[in-house]
Amino acid sequence: MKNLTYIFVTLILVTGLGCASQTTVSNSAYPDAYRVALDDFAGDTNVTPDTIEEFSKFLMGLGQPGTADSARRLYAEELHFSDALMHTRDREKVVTHFDGLGKAGTTVEVEMHQTLISGPDVYLVWSMRATFKPILRTVESDTLGITHLRFNEQGQVILHQDFWDSGLGFYSHVPFLGGVVKAVNKRFQAD
Repeated sequence: MKNLTYIFVTLILVTGLGCASQTTVSNSAYPDAYRVALDDFAGDTNVTPDTIEEFSKFLMGLGQPGTADSARRLYAEELHFSDALMHTRDREKVVTHFDGLGKAGTTVEVEMHQTLISGPDVYLVWSMRATFKPILRTVESDTLGITHLRFNEQGQVILHQDFWDSGLGFYSHVPFLGGVVKAVNKRFQAD
């Protein structure tokens, strides 16, 4: 039984924890990838409110039919994308990632709380409730986050960097791994 558990956990970790996507940059390097992207993708300072609203509606409709088509239209071919579950510079991997939400039966409810704009930088402050099945059973997650966006002159996203607690929002719900995440979080909780 011990060997079977080890094989199962190893299989989950090797296959990306059951996610629909693959990471193209090592997770340990994601802060450096973000810093480089800030230089590589300067963004347009003339982002229209309609562009921001259209993207916000896209986030609020994640997992619904047509999500992949919307992602293909909203994201530029050359981009930096990181949502704490994966990061890439390949738009087709972003499209596949969002398409996988619907195919996996994930339901997502995103509520926008605030939009902040500073030059080319757009920050969306949100909360997200998600229902998904990481391995064996369906779980519900409630988390908060911020998405940093930059758009090109055509109104397409060229930089998407999410800041949210994927440990509590996703990984804590994965069998075996979830217990470890919760134990680590408990050690650092304030009384």
